[in-house]
Amino acid sequence: MNKLITFISIISLSVSAMAFDSVQAGKLNKFYSHLTQQNLANSKLTVDGESVMKMLREKKDFILLDVRTKGETTVISLVTDNSVKIPLENLFEAKNLKKLPTDKPIVVVCHSGARALLASMGLKQIGFKNIHLLKGGIAALAVANSVKNAPLK
Repeated sequence: MNKLITFISIISLSVSAMAFDSVQAGKLNKFYSHLTQQNLANSKLTVDGESVMKMLREKKDFILLDVRTKGETTVISLVTDNSVKIPLENLFEAKNLKKLPTDKPIVVVCHSGARALLASMGLKQIGFKNIHLLKGGIAALAVANSVKNAPLK
């Protein structure tokens, strides 16, 4: 009897371990399959701090989407007319997605770039077309900020 229970348990665990959502896996495969080394090297997804500073200085029409936590933005904040603060944990809520335009570029920023990458890929996956990732995060923007590069007030 113990051998039968053990056998059934092993079979049950094996089936569970092999189970996955094949429909979702297919969607992700379709989405990520174009991310080859060549395509990534030529990607327009990333933007550097200097370019964002230039966009700010030239008053380009774009959104600077800050996906850092409220605690992080309390200490160091982006204070521009075009900045929108939505923590990554709340970004994909319908009320927050409605705050984002679909007709202008959105530059996504976090502390180092990891969360911004997740946010950027998620936004692209749900249909946002003009998404850019600030390479290096807020730190890269701070390095690029200088008297020469800062927006004129």
